[in-house]
Order: sequence, then C-alpha cells, then structure tokens
Amino acid sequence: MNKLLLVFIGGGLGSVTRYGTSLLAGKLFGTGFPWGTLAVNLGGCFIIGSLLALAERTSLVQPSTRLFFVTGFLGGLTTFSSYAMESVVALRTSAGLALANVAANNLIGLALVLLGLKLTEQILYRG
Repeated sequence: MNKLLLVFIGGGLGSVTRYGTSLLAGKLFGTGFPWGTLAVNLGGCFIIGSLLALAERTSLVQPSTRLFFVTGFLGGLTTFSSYAMESVVALRTSAGLALANVAANNLIGLALVLLGLKLTEQILYRG
C-alpha cells in the first residue's frame, strides 16, 4: 500500500504542476501554441535523465524515491519523459529497438488520435 501511496501523491503533484504550467504559459505566451505542454515534456525529460544518472551512479535514488518522482510525479507531469527515457535505454542495446519505439509511439499514436477523432465525430454527427 505504501508504494501505491507514493505513486498516487507524486502523480497528483505532477498533474497539478502540469496544469499550473499550462495556465501560466497561456497567460505569458498566449494559447496559439501548446507552450505549457512543451515545457513540461522537455523539463520532464531533463529531470528523468538526471534521476536516471543518479540512480545508476549513486545510492541517492532509492526505490521509494524512484516510485514517487519517476513513476508518480513525472508520470503525472508527462508520460513523454518516460517514453524518452525508455527510448534512450533501448538505444543503449539496440538502435533498431529504439527506432521502433519512437516510430510506434509517434506514428501509431498520431494515427490513433485521428482515428478516435473521426470515429467519434461520425458517431456524434451521424444524422
């Protein structure tokens, strides 16, 4: 139960941070481009890279810390950071596997957004 609580609290804080960042970015830079999403995705990538280095080279990142920050906070802030880290880890062993992960997430993800959009529009506006 303690592990679930760490992920739950971290995820909630990450989600609130993402929402606040998007609101702030909209006020500062306008809403014509998703600056807030870009900021949390890129910031999350930097943070997860730092945490990965700390976890591999020091004892500072304990399993509970990783659950709270990586799975919880960064998972709530942005799943893009997890995707980017997994792609880098895959790249260490296989460029093909890393490329497949990037292609699948981006190309299939975009296609599924379009498919969901079109199917829902057809269902809603059939008549």
